[in-house]
Formats: sequence, structure tokens, C-alpha cells
Amino acid sequence: MKHLRRLAPIAIVIGSAAAFALPVRSVADVPAVADVGARLPFVTREAESPENSLVGSGARIVRMTAPPARIPTPGQEASGRAFVELAATGDTLEIPVAAEADSIVIRHCIPDAPDGGGIDATITLLVNGQTRQSLALSSRHNWLYGAPGQNGQDSTPSPEGAHVFWEETRAFVTGPALQPGDRLQLRKTPDDTAAYYRIDLVDLELAGPPLPPPPEGTYLDVRDNGAKGDGVTDDTGAIAATIAAARLQNKIVWIPAGTWIQTQRLTLDGPVIVRGAGMWHTRIVGTVAGTTWAGNMGFHLTGDGPALADLFMESAVHTNRASGAKPVTGDARNWRVERLWITHTNVGLWMSGASHGVVRDCRIRFTYADGINLNRGASHNLVENNHIRGCGDDGIAFLSETGRNDPPSTQNTARHNTVTCIWWGHNMDLAGGSGHVMENNYLADNALMGAFTVNMTGSYPNHPVSRSVFRRNVLERGGGDYSGQKRGAIWIYAGDNTITDIEVSGNRIVSPYFRAFDVTGKKEQRVTFDGNRVELAPESAATTDVVHVGAGVTGSGVFSNNTAIGLPAGRPAIVNRSPATWTVEESGNQW
Repeated sequence: MKHLRRLAPIAIVIGSAAAFALPVRSVADVPAVADVGARLPFVTREAESPENSLVGSGARIVRMTAPPARIPTPGQEASGRAFVELAATGDTLEIPVAAEADSIVIRHCIPDAPDGGGIDATITLLVNGQTRQSLALSSRHNWLYGAPGQNGQDSTPSPEGAHVFWEETRAFVTGPALQPGDRLQLRKTPDDTAAYYRIDLVDLELAGPPLPPPPEGTYLDVRDNGAKGDGVTDDTGAIAATIAAARLQNKIVWIPAGTWIQTQRLTLDGPVIVRGAGMWHTRIVGTVAGTTWAGNMGFHLTGDGPALADLFMESAVHTNRASGAKPVTGDARNWRVERLWITHTNVGLWMSGASHGVVRDCRIRFTYADGINLNRGASHNLVENNHIRGCGDDGIAFLSETGRNDPPSTQNTARHNTVTCIWWGHNMDLAGGSGHVMENNYLADNALMGAFTVNMTGSYPNHPVSRSVFRRNVLERGGGDYSGQKRGAIWIYAGDNTITDIEVSGNRIVSPYFRAFDVTGKKEQRVTFDGNRVELAPESAATTDVVHVGAGVTGSGVFSNNTAIGLPAGRPAIVNRSPATWTVEESGNQW
């Protein structure tokens, strides 16, 4: 399949207040960083894109009206900080089709129930004016509440505590595949009874038929042990029996197309491979709320050589960040997780002490906590070409905790990932260890915090972080006002341990909020900033710092060959609130 990559456009005007209007431009306008983000087999179209059309008296584009606030809004959590709302019967969003597609993902928001817990509703999909199908939408998993500005996990509505506005629904398009030049319409008809339909974006993809099984004689089919895949029968025991037999016979576990119910966690010990017929076709659904930390669904990878591939995994019962529903965990060596689609779970992957592993070509959408978290000494792992959107904590995190006497983590790499719309936590988090590399990633639209952080927090103490690199990434619309802190797009926090010999180089930071580089914390830190490009929005440049060093910071920063576009004349590029304890060395900068 030809892989197409579409980055969220910068062509978004943020807010009605002139001070916060961002210029219209394209990701390709500035070639400072080439080939960033995941290479994807689908095309994303932002609902508010000027290439789309709106029809109807209640159809409108809603844009974020100010910099990110402590209490989020639907616009603040939206991709591109804008969305389309359809509120009246007949309202239609029309999207031109750019490539052949037979499947659709809609990122949407419909109202919560008055007492919480969500509602079900439909929206009508048409192609070239002809009705194709009614798409079932729900708000049962989103709309969470709690203390204003905090990560509330209650389903009971509260006046100021609402967040987690966006949900995703996927479906095959009924009838012939969409073709370039077709017009896809999403319409509120008399049968579509929600008060409004907010559309953030649409993904269109040629998913194709199910993948064939492995070569004859190399696999065991779970159906031969009694699994049904009918979406009703509990298939846990049959899948477990197949795993056990496959381990003894050195064969692949094959889970064909279908919906397979899982009620207990399964272990892959050693070189056991589980494969499905593709993330659009083999669905593993957890139906029991977690009774342990890891929960009652998914797979635990241990030993040498376990692997998972080509599956869709979700929890049907989790609606908040409760314990459980961790679909991939483990401490394995030489492990692989490829082409998984994970949603409605606590996390995506939580690998503790795992080494020499690969996470590649996965999609993690709407988890209540982290997308991919490598922790407790996890080392020599590669996280590559994943698409992560709408998570409730860090999108990708490398942690190196000290609480259980684990060794420092070393030499983990995250490259060519796309991480957007994180509603709690950061798009990427580096917390401890050494030798890590994060490169050529696309990070955008964090609701409350920075897009990238080196975060040595006391909440979960970590080993010192050193000799690590963050390079050639694009960060768009980064920065947030969590707890009134006004964190920058890159937030470097030496809270309870040191940060030394960190390189931040060749990155492109577009339209940051509050600050591009935000240096804080009282422990020593030494960071080199080289060859970065900061593009300030003209209307907000007077209130956005390129570099901000907080009070009480110790250590040094070396700034060389950096560029700031749009910095007003007379405004300093570096605001240093700790001149006596944090020294600056500059050369070759253009600001």
C-alpha cells in the first residue's frame, strides 16, 4: 500500500482576539525540518479546512478564542484548535476526497447525558449527495469531570470541571470505495437526534480486505480450540490454549477476522507470535472491568522474543482512568509490537524493564493515560512510525524511576512518530536515564502542558537524565497553562534530579504559546540548544518568549545558530530570571 502522510495544517486562525490570531500557512512553507512524523496509510482532513464546505443554518466553524486556558474547552482539545459544529437539521460538512478509501474515522463530540454517562446518536454519511449509511456515535467514553483544570475522572457533570470532549468512531464505508474527486458529506438529518455534532477531523483510508493467514504449517488457528469470534462468546480460554500449544510447537497464533471477546489477561512467554488479519479486521474486545493493576484484557510479554501484530484492541467497559485495561505490558527481551490499534483503555503499552524491543506502525487513540510508556530500566528499545492521538497522559514517555531500585534506562529511541491532541500530560516525556534519542517526530496541540518535556518531577522520582538528544522534530501550537504555570512548547524541569548534557537541536517550533523554550526547576541542568527555528505568530509575538528561564534555576545553557522569526524589535530572545545561578553562552544566533 502506498503510504500517504498528511500533517495537521498550520492554516488555522486561533481566536477572535487579534492578539492571538495565527497566520495561515502550510507545514511545507519552511523547510527547516524535513520528513517528520509518521508515514501513514490514511489521509487526515481537518473539519475546518478551507477546502471543505459547510451547508445549513446551524453549521459553523468554532475556533479557540484565546491561548490555552487552565480550564480546557472543546477548541483547546481539538486538532488545529478548531472544529465544525452541525446543530440544525440539514447542516452538512462536505469534504473532497483526495485518495481512494473504503473506511472512515471521525473524531467527534456529541452531548453528554444530563446526568452524565453519555448518549448514543447517529449521523448520516452521504457520497456525492447519495445516502450511504447511518454512523453510530456515542459519548459514553468521553465527557469527564472533576476539579477545574485537573485530570478529573468522574462521569457526573460539574459546572466547571468538564474535559475530554473528543471521541473517535471508525467504520467501513458502505457501497463502492470512495474515489478521488468524490464529495463526502456528514449531515444531521431528522433521524440524527443529538442536539449538535462537533466534527474535529476525518481520516480516510483504503483498509482493504483481511490479511491472509501465515504460510500453511506455520500457525495454529484459535478457532481450532473453540474460539468463535462472534462478538458474544468468551474466547479467552480458546486463545490461551492456542498460545500454549503454539509455544510448544514453535508456531504462530493466528486470530482471523472477527470480534473476539477477552475476559482475562494472557501471557506470551518467550518466542510466541500472535497475529491477526489486520487492525481493521481482527478485533479483541475486553468486556470485564479491571480487577488488578494490569486488568482483564490484553497481553503480558515476557521472556525472549514475544510478538504481537495486526490487531485492534479496545475495552468496552472502561470509561475513566480506573485500574486495569492495559492491553500490552511486559518485561520481555527482543520483543515486537507492530500494527496494533488501541483505544478506550487505560494505556496503550506499559513496558517495564523491557529491552531490545520495537513498537512500530501502531495507532493509539483515546486512552485515559499514556500512549506508550517505557519505564523501570527499559533500555535499547525503538518506538517508530506510530500515530498517537487524544491520550490522557504522555503520548510517548521514557521513564527511569528509582522507587523500586531499578537500574537507569538507556538508549531508547523514538523517531518518526506523530503525537497530537494530548489532553493531559505531554506529547513526549523524557524522565531519567541516558543515551536516549527523540528525533523526526511531529508533536502538536497539547491541551494543558508542553509538547515536549524533560521532566524530573518529585511525583515519581527518576534517575538523573544525561547524554540524550531531542532533534529534528516539529512542534506546533505547543504550550499550556496547567495550574497557571504557562508552560512552553519545550518544558525542561529539573525538579528533584539533574539534567546534564542534553542536546536540543534542529527543531522547528511553530506558533508556540507563552514560551518556546521554558527552563525551570532548582536542580542543576546543562542543556545545549543548537540550530533550532522558532516561528512566532506575528499577533502574539509581543507576549511570547523565545527562551524563558524561571527563578531559582541553576546551571547553564549554550545557544548557538538558533533562529527566531517574528521577534519584535527590542524584545529580548532570552528572559533569564536566574542570572546569578544560570549562565548563558551564545554564538551565531539570529534573533
